[in-house]
Amino acid sequence: MNMPWNSKILAISAITILVVLFSCKEKVEITDGLRKVYTQSFMVGEIDECRYQGELVYIADPNAYDAGSGVFDKEGNPIGTCNYAWGPIDSLCSQLKDCKVIYRVKDHISGEPPVDKYGLGKK
Repeated sequence: MNMPWNSKILAISAITILVVLFSCKEKVEITDGLRKVYTQSFMVGEIDECRYQGELVYIADPNAYDAGSGVFDKEGNPIGTCNYAWGPIDSLCSQLKDCKVIYRVKDHISGEPPVDKYGLGKK
């Protein structure tokens, strides 16, 4: 029994869509820069992923009250400080965009739940 042409096209389209949907899992590569920021004592704090002038940067906060945030480039090199409690506050702090928490230790002082988007703490 032959399928009508329209049914064949519909079946092929449905299979293609399913294959694409199941293969579109987010592929994550932990950069050396992120690993460097994590191991510089921020494994007990919080790390955000942001954009600064279109480039990926990391904002890292120690797990301490009134502690400033360090801003790091994608290679993990420090490029600024955002210490709102005591200063300094570099101009780039107000230019950070699309920030998302990617790591937060369990029992963080903020009371917020732990986050480990890239599995940094599972090594």
